[in-house]
Amino acid sequence: MVPDGTRSVSVFLVNHRIPGSDELRDERFIFQAGLAVHLAEPLIPRPNLKSQATEEWDECVADLQYRDVYEYSVGHGIATHAEIDAEGNCHTARTCWIPSAEVGLVAPAKILNVELRMDALAELADGPAAQKALGPFVKQYRDWIADQKKILPSLTPKRREMAEALFQRAITAAKRIEDGIKVLDDKDTLFAFRMANRVMAKAARRRFGPMQGKEEAAVDAPSWRPFQLAFILMNLPGIVDPHRHDREVVDLLFFPTGGGKTEAYLGLAALTLVNRRLKNPGYTSPGLSVLMRYTLRLLTLDQLSRAARLICALELERHKDPDSLGPWPFEIGLWVGRAATPNQMGFKGDNNPNSARSKTIAFQNDDRKPAPIPLENCPWCGEKFKSHSFQLLPNANEPTDLRVVCLNRRCDFTRNQPLPILAVDEPIYRRLPCFLIATVDKFAAMPWTGLVGAFFGRPVRPEWILWALREGPRPTATSAPATA
Repeated sequence: MVPDGTRSVSVFLVNHRIPGSDELRDERFIFQAGLAVHLAEPLIPRPNLKSQATEEWDECVADLQYRDVYEYSVGHGIATHAEIDAEGNCHTARTCWIPSAEVGLVAPAKILNVELRMDALAELADGPAAQKALGPFVKQYRDWIADQKKILPSLTPKRREMAEALFQRAITAAKRIEDGIKVLDDKDTLFAFRMANRVMAKAARRRFGPMQGKEEAAVDAPSWRPFQLAFILMNLPGIVDPHRHDREVVDLLFFPTGGGKTEAYLGLAALTLVNRRLKNPGYTSPGLSVLMRYTLRLLTLDQLSRAARLICALELERHKDPDSLGPWPFEIGLWVGRAATPNQMGFKGDNNPNSARSKTIAFQNDDRKPAPIPLENCPWCGEKFKSHSFQLLPNANEPTDLRVVCLNRRCDFTRNQPLPILAVDEPIYRRLPCFLIATVDKFAAMPWTGLVGAFFGRPVRPEWILWALREGPRPTATSAPATA
């Protein structure tokens, strides 16, 4: 509500200038014009009537969380800016050509007696050690919830109702985090949690080393931000227990750019991949586990580099302990369409300029041409890819795989150890990488591409695969595609 006597004022700039002639009509225009309103008394903020009347969940949450953010003016065909003084009052509002707003830096608060260092969490001895390191996390979160409830008496009835609903969700989240710490009593779950912390720490050092101009060993010890670790712990029970009641819950990470969303879901992805290897030993564990979709191709490629670094770290750990992590490699696939990656390997004489074979040979002959896949640097060591970084195997005439190797001799993925990256559709359908990054255009083709069924445990007959990969004679009715 607004105080009695409040008035809404509209101010316009009207140009009545008349040029002397049509040839001088530009004289009528007014350039870089602006309006400013200043009052000795503070302006009254506009009431947000929409949020008070709506039943939309998002609108009600925004109304509660931004109840102290006010709008003092609105432009007609132009933006406005309100100047707020130190007391929080607005005495001046002016027009501006480009609307702007300050987004505050989101920085994690310090939490005492909670272990956030990835290296330390990677060395937890057992369940009691995990409880000691992480248990205070839940207590402090619940204390924070109790402290926040002090605002309830100051809220309007509708805002109080929404606040109580959010508090109930926070209480549920605290219970899920507590359950996540408890399941670390299981030795396999603890192994997966420790391994996820180990590979995330290694990947972080690989990422921040070049950025800080340091060697990997000299990089500051990587640590989780509190919300990242909370996200992993609250989802942990549903990951390891197929019958968990909250397994169907989808948790949304809503954070500004640079807040750490990627590391949060990569940490949970690493834990999921390791847990699957432990629960299904041998060759029963490979297959697609993490499917990530992006709408923007450039953002997809950025995420590929960061996710590939994690998969590289997992693959190196698998080499050290194949008995636990299985004989099949951890691999990541880029499934983004022909414009960015080849759909087919190709073969000699196919006259297909978009095949992996044609693009690789062209790049090997002239590295000024586009590389066969949209990666410029090794995700593990940062070495720039060269013409011989891409290899057609088993031979260049009828290749079945496009291998990517780093030419840096000090890199772990060089010579006979290729990078665990697949970027051609044919090898992706055949090898089924555990982590797949895709764009929306590929998802749209899912109902029309039978081989995609293998991603979801629905393989097709071998003769259908052969026809689909080589585009040979169409199968007869007796060899039509069938799921197994």
